[in-house]
Amino acid sequence: MKKIRKRIEVAVIKMEIGAKRNDGFGMNELLGIAAALIIAAFIIIPGLQTLTESIMIKLDDWWDVTIVGRIFPIS
Repeated sequence: MKKIRKRIEVAVIKMEIGAKRNDGFGMNELLGIAAALIIAAFIIIPGLQTLTESIMIKLDDWWDVTIVGRIFPIS
């Protein structure tokens, strides 16, 4: 029983030491951030541009037809 307990304690200590070594900010994290920025630059940002253009066109139509038409009606 003592041997099993000792092995478990040693395994836990090794696991804690290994976890402490892997807490750093390594190359994998940097590559992940770079990939996310590249995806954002080439895919998401152009899609947002077309979305904002369509929103602005619809807001312009809404303002001219609905709001201005009600405030300043043409007789």
